[in-house]
Amino acid sequence: MNHITTISSTPLQPKRIFTFLIGYRWLSLIPPLGLLLMRDERPFLFALLIATTANLLITRSYRQLNQALQSHPWLLVLDLLMMTGLIAFSGELGTAFYLYALNPLLIAAFFFGMRGALTATTSSLPLYGMMMLVSGNFGELFNGMPALTAVIGAYLISGTFGFASNLVLKLETAQTELTRTHNDLTLLHDLTVALQQAADVEAMQEIVLESITSKLGFQRAVMGLVDEETPALNKADVAVLTGWVGRLRSGSILTTKELTHPTQVPLSAEGGLVAQAVMEQRICQATEGPCTADNFLNSHFGMKGCRIFPMLLAKRPIGVLLVDARQGPDIEERLPLLESVAGQTAVAIGSMMTRLERARETAVHEERIRFAQDLHDTVSQALFGIVFTLDGCLKLLPDQPDIVIPELERALASANTVRSEIRQTILDIWPTTLTAERFTADLRHYANRVIHFNGTQLTFDIRGDFASLSPLARRSLYRISQEALNNIATHAQAESARVCVDVENGRAQLVIRDDGCGFPLKTTLNQPTTHDHFGLPGIQKRAQSLGGECHIFSQPGAGTSIVVDIPV
Repeated sequence: MNHITTISSTPLQPKRIFTFLIGYRWLSLIPPLGLLLMRDERPFLFALLIATTANLLITRSYRQLNQALQSHPWLLVLDLLMMTGLIAFSGELGTAFYLYALNPLLIAAFFFGMRGALTATTSSLPLYGMMMLVSGNFGELFNGMPALTAVIGAYLISGTFGFASNLVLKLETAQTELTRTHNDLTLLHDLTVALQQAADVEAMQEIVLESITSKLGFQRAVMGLVDEETPALNKADVAVLTGWVGRLRSGSILTTKELTHPTQVPLSAEGGLVAQAVMEQRICQATEGPCTADNFLNSHFGMKGCRIFPMLLAKRPIGVLLVDARQGPDIEERLPLLESVAGQTAVAIGSMMTRLERARETAVHEERIRFAQDLHDTVSQALFGIVFTLDGCLKLLPDQPDIVIPELERALASANTVRSEIRQTILDIWPTTLTAERFTADLRHYANRVIHFNGTQLTFDIRGDFASLSPLARRSLYRISQEALNNIATHAQAESARVCVDVENGRAQLVIRDDGCGFPLKTTLNQPTTHDHFGLPGIQKRAQSLGGECHIFSQPGAGTSIVVDIPV
């Protein structure tokens, strides 16, 4: 994914403002210094020394004063007192400090805008009057036009700078919003491109979670997907949230492979706040409480204090996105972006699922046509010939047995040929490449549609490199799983069953477990196999034919476990 391009902006920083004001403070001492050179007045010299000393102290400690002023604006009153005192006690020469006296007004304007400027100017008037009264020059306050001009000038100058400060602040705010909007659109663009290039749904999940944690800076993000084909436990008509994947800002990936129990959250009231967000199709907030009713999931993924975003495609639930709201950026400011990310992800994943479903339906339809054509071209015609022969034989019996016997022999040979052709046709149905996804999907279809695996929660867990298994090994593991599931559906009365395949270190292990009624192991293994199913002994023989072994564990009331271990 490409890196986000950031629009550069140079905000008006308080430190730079303070540096500018210090420069102004020194330059504003030029008029009183020039007046002192022309007229040697010792009181005026004393006032100039006070102003210079104040400037030196402020210049030396401007960083501390900058921070203190932003935290405690009332400190400006001290500066106002000094300024009004300098003018008041300088007598008729006080006007030389007029520009210098504007310093606190400009500070208020730059740091606190128009309101601060007008407040500081208005506050300076009674302070100035008080200083004039103390100095004994109170009468000069009513010196007509010069005094009025000075007051109006103070308001105009401070107000102008205050208005400019407000305008700059608004421009900075607009620039910040524009920068954020640009970055958000860039992130969504990069996310869309990456999702289009993703090879599968799991890759899409990882791309989205990386964007939320690495790009946006959130501490944790978790995603689950809706599985409408897998029914919830004891609720055949309720879909579940499964396929959980999480990611931390540190880059660690969280999956459900480490968990030994089912990781499905039913889309019902029992599913907790996560299920509620998906069913009601609205964003939910889990303050400090758990997000699901599954304590194992909550603990493993850290599902507490999350903001929950339903992932919807035209009101069809695709999944759910959980973002940790306890640390990281202000999630309230990022809500629109996160909602857009959830929506974009739903479109991408939903579209891929739709394409895969259409491709599967097309393949099934084409296979049915091919199968029907094969039956029509071979088996159907052969059966018609057999029926015709048998019908003729019935008419010849019992008067002409010497003619009937050869015809029956030919009919028998044709029947054997038909059987071989049917067997070959069935073998041709098996896919040339049995992937892990096809292994799980076909077994689930077999359980639900063929042996009517109702009322039992069935889960699958495929780990390791399933593709490294030979076609014979995959087919054998599939047939063993079929027989075991058939036994569970027929005899176990189980509430849950689990099929696990683990390919690692040159070995493949198949484990089928159920929590059903169990059986006396020794007695059952000694029973003969039936015509329809080859039974538990057949499972053991099939494992042995692959150079592996099979162990069966069961006892009444304790469920059953079948463990098959074969070389890759």
